Amino acid sequence: MTAPSSGTSRKPDTVRQTLAVASTWLAEQGVEGARVDTELLLAHALGCRRLNLYTDPERPLDEAERGRFRALMRRRAVHEPVAYLIGERGFYGLDLVVDRSVLIPRPETEHLVEAGLEELDRLALDAPRFVDVGAGSGCVALALARARPATRGVALDRSPAALAVAARNRGRLDLRDRVALVLGDLLDALGEATVDLVVSNPPYVTPSEEALLPPDVLDHEPREALFDVAEDLPLTRRLIAQAARVLRPGGAAAVETGAGRAALVAGFMTAAGLEAVRSVRDLAGIERVIVGRRPS
Repeated sequence: MTAPSSGTSRKPDTVRQTLAVASTWLAEQGVEGARVDTELLLAHALGCRRLNLYTDPERPLDEAERGRFRALMRRRAVHEPVAYLIGERGFYGLDLVVDRSVLIPRPETEHLVEAGLEELDRLALDAPRFVDVGAGSGCVALALARARPATRGVALDRSPAALAVAARNRGRLDLRDRVALVLGDLLDALGEATVDLVVSNPPYVTPSEEALLPPDVLDHEPREALFDVAEDLPLTRRLIAQAARVLRPGGAAAVETGAGRAALVAGFMTAAGLEAVRSVRDLAGIERVIVGRRPS
C-alpha cells in the first residue's frame, strides 16, 4: 500500500492540492474522518498549526516535507491512530504526550474528570487528596490537579512505560510537586494511606466484545489497558472493593465503564458499602461513569 504522490501527472506541491488529493485517497482506504486526519498529519509534517493550512493554502511543500507526510499517511491507512502518529492528544484543555504504551485519552473520560471535580467540590476540604488508578498517560490525575490547585494526588499504574509517559506530561504541566507517580497493581500500592477521592478508568472491554473493536483500537492500543479477563468485570469489582477501604468517611469513588455495564458496576459499589450511587451519562447517553460515596 502506498500513499498518493499525485492526483494527476504531477505531484501536488501546495497545501491546498495536497489536502484535496490525500484526503480523498485516505477515505478510499476506509479511514473514517479522513479529511480531519489528513489535516492533522499534514500540519504535523509541516511543523505548523492546523489553522495555518487554511491561512496559507498556496504554501509549497518541499521534498522532505512530502516524504514525511507520505510516511504518516501510509501508517494511517493501516489504521494506526493519529494520536500515536503525532505523539499528542488534547484532553480537558491539556495537550498531552501519548505513545503506544498508553490508551489514547477520549472525550468520554472527561466525564470522569467532571464527576471527580464535583465530588471534590462537595467535600469542600482545604487540601483534598485523590488517587487515579490505572493512570496511563496521567490525563485524569493531571486534569484534576490542574483544575483544583489545592488538591494533591497519586497516579497509580502497573506499567512502567505508562508511568514514563505520565511523568513527561506531569513535567510539561509543572505538576511534579502535586501528583506523585506510583508503580503498582490497583490500590495495593497505596499501603495504609487514605484519600478523599478514587477515580479510575479501568480495563472494561470484555472478551466477547473484542471482535467489535475497530482496528485503530484493537491493533494498536495496549491490550492490558483495554481488556478485563471476564464478562463480569472482576478487575473493576476488585478495584471498587479496595476503593471502599481507602476512602475517608464521606469520600467518593468514580469509575468509568462500558455501555450496558452501569448496573453491574453500581452493584459492586453497593456491595462494597458505598452509598448515594449514581451514574453520569456521556454525550451519547451512555451511563459512562458510576459514582458512590463512603458513608460519613
